[in-house]
Amino acid sequence: MKPFTKEELRELMEMGEEPSVSFFLPTDPVSRDPQQNRIMLKNLLRQAEDQLKQTTLRPAEIEKLMNPVETLYNESIFWSHQQEGLAIFVNRNLFRYYRLPISFDEVVEVGKTFHLKPLLPLLSQDYQYYLLTLSQNQVQFYQCSPDHMHPTDMDGIPESLEEAMGYDQPEKQLQFSTRTPQGGGGEMRAAAFHGQGIGMENTKKDLLQFFHKLDAGIQQKMTETNAPLVLAGVDYLFPIYREANTYPHLLDKGITGSPEELTIKDLHRQSLSLVAPLMKESQKKALALFAELEGTGRTSRELEDILLAAFHGRVETLFVASGYQKWGVYAQDEQQVEVHESASSDNEDLVNVTSLQTYLNGGSVFIVPSEEMPGETGIAALFRY
Repeated sequence: MKPFTKEELRELMEMGEEPSVSFFLPTDPVSRDPQQNRIMLKNLLRQAEDQLKQTTLRPAEIEKLMNPVETLYNESIFWSHQQEGLAIFVNRNLFRYYRLPISFDEVVEVGKTFHLKPLLPLLSQDYQYYLLTLSQNQVQFYQCSPDHMHPTDMDGIPESLEEAMGYDQPEKQLQFSTRTPQGGGGEMRAAAFHGQGIGMENTKKDLLQFFHKLDAGIQQKMTETNAPLVLAGVDYLFPIYREANTYPHLLDKGITGSPEELTIKDLHRQSLSLVAPLMKESQKKALALFAELEGTGRTSRELEDILLAAFHGRVETLFVASGYQKWGVYAQDEQQVEVHESASSDNEDLVNVTSLQTYLNGGSVFIVPSEEMPGETGIAALFRY
């Protein structure tokens, strides 16, 4: 599966027009029955239709607009191939869905543009990291966040030592055991290399060459060039890979042991334990800087000021309370913001707009619990100038 990218986000923003309908639902294939997911979408469809009835659309137009989603609901095969979350976007000119490795709250919104803020954790570098599982027989590269972990397309990257070195003769192929029985007690001993006609020094040389190719390949796949990289593998592969590595954000600690013996959930849990302190530290530093600069003109808790600054690329860091929304209208030509009491077909979530513009202009967006917000407002920003 291709990762959701900034380009995808920008295209959805540009294709949004009134009325645009956004669906988000959790679809964990492990804990949820596919039929439950279908029923959930059916309920959201009814809610979307009720919201659309408040617009100027006639019943026949609503039916036509929702027809692609109804068709998706009826495709049984589609529901048997899900990830943690499903996002669907539809308006008169676009119908697009994404099976994504991140869970969502069950939400449907009808507005002037698509509701895209729930997708930001897939993109924000402050919540992204990479995991590389190492062995000479199989490697895999994952893009991860606190909520998800999914494999990256390995096209153009050697996935094994044999592929990288072009071995085609049995006597040149290495045999490798990551863990082997020791004695008769059933205990496991450390992994060892076994070569046929190849000495240990040649083995290390071949692995180093393999890892040089691997290093070059994975860097072509990285969409967030400041995200941490975690290694998983038997411990004596680590120094060989570090010698080949040119990526500056490789963590000192890794997951030791054979990756083949760990489930995806185990790999995610162990890798997250290594990067979580870094993520928390990044947010902590940003909050400390906000407190230090408050009162200097470099900070704000006013939505109107922050929204205008986001469009001008002035927002360096944005803090948003989880679930916080404010409805209204932004007239870009007049540079005016109008906040409304509630949602309607004539307005949009201004927090959604502010978050997306901050991200697209290179700022960091932290979605945090309300008790961790600086002050009692649901939004706050640190300006670049």
